[in-house]
Order: sequence, then C-alpha cells, then structure tokens
Amino acid sequence: MKLAGSTVGVGKDLRYHTVELLRLYRGLMKYREIAELVKIPPPVIWRYITFKILPSYERARDVVKILTSREVVSNILRRYVRFKEGAIDTSNVFSNVLLLKILAYVAYYSFSDVDVVLTVELDGVPIATLVADLFKSRLAISRKGIPFTSDIVYEAEYVSRDPPSIVRLYLPSSDLKKGERVLIVDDLIRTGKTTVTLIKLIRNVEATLTGIFSPIAVGSAWRETLKNHQSAIVTVLNIEE
Repeated sequence: MKLAGSTVGVGKDLRYHTVELLRLYRGLMKYREIAELVKIPPPVIWRYITFKILPSYERARDVVKILTSREVVSNILRRYVRFKEGAIDTSNVFSNVLLLKILAYVAYYSFSDVDVVLTVELDGVPIATLVADLFKSRLAISRKGIPFTSDIVYEAEYVSRDPPSIVRLYLPSSDLKKGERVLIVDDLIRTGKTTVTLIKLIRNVEATLTGIFSPIAVGSAWRETLKNHQSAIVTVLNIEE
C-alpha cells in the first residue's frame, strides 16, 4: 500500500490527491460529516478544496488513509446499494462518477507496481478506466467475442450455471505482454469464476498478477473459488446473500 512508505506517500501527488478526495466527498456529504471523519474543522476543509492552501504531507497522509479506508468507503457504498425482490441493484453505485472516482483511489492506494489494468466488458470498464488513469497504466478489456480486428487472441473459459453455458473470454495479444504486472478490476464478484478466467489469461500470456480489486463482493462462493489468491484480493463492501 502506497501510504506505507512508497514515494507517493511523501511526494507532491499525495497532497493533490487529498484535495481531490475531499472534493469528491464534498459532492456526496456535508462539510460537517467530512469533518467528523477526518478530524479537521470545516473552514480548513473548505480552504483545501478551494486551493487556498494545501495540507502538509503528514496531514495529507492521514486524510488519504481515512478517505480510502474500506470501513469508510463501504459505509458510503451501502447508501447506494438497493435490494429489490431478493436481487441486488448496484446501478446507483456504478452510475455515480464521484463514487467511482473514490473507489478508484481505494484501488490505487491498495496496490502498487501496475503496468496493466485488466477487466471484462462491459460493466467493469468505467471503474477500471479510472483506476488505470490513476496508475498511468494501460487498460486491457477482455471480451466475450473474438475482436474482429485482432489476428491473435488469448482465450480462456468457464462454465456458467445461470444460464448453463460455457463462457469464453478473449484478449488481443497486443493488450498484454509477457512479464507485465496486472491488476484485475471488476465491478462485482459473486462466484469468482470470471476472475479465475482472467487469471488464466494472465498466465497464458506469462504476465504477473499484482492483485484483484472489486468494489462489491456478494456471498461467499467467490472465497472458495479464489482461495489460492486470497492475499491479492481487495473488496470494499461484502454483501451476504
């Protein structure tokens, strides 16, 4: 995690990230609520947000640690998740750009050394794009159909139960190269099968898995599926079925 001693932890970016995070939170919360979280008076927060002043590196480190903590962000996520007739509706989460940007910062400060952010079409693309932008990395999107513009593709598959079918994921060979460090980002983990299939693609390329990030995890089936990769997984909100 970058706050634990990397160059970002003491560099210029951290102070501007602090201001950006405070601005994002201001779009979702009142000054008073933010002040209670970060233990900073509202007038000082206002001065940061308006660029009247910048926080010190020490204060910036503390604020970023709080505002990207899973405890704080999961509490915000709960406000936007809806339950309808036994189904989980996350549309209010993944249509909220402010919230997606906060989640991207959680991923950014949870992992390091990322060359490529890998996701699956379509729902994972918005959050993966924001994460890739923060890392200044490339974005690779696996697809459920062979891209007609690609001569060579990597392929992996899994069995879906609902509906029963074999799902194949394809990745153009130009999107991922041997030895690159890859962060998997997906909008939601339920069974873990899609994630395992992405890991297979990474191995086929002989690239390296850096980590797995998902804002929302549902149930517990995915834990068994990904039991060999537990140390690499960061989820924000866990919903029990």
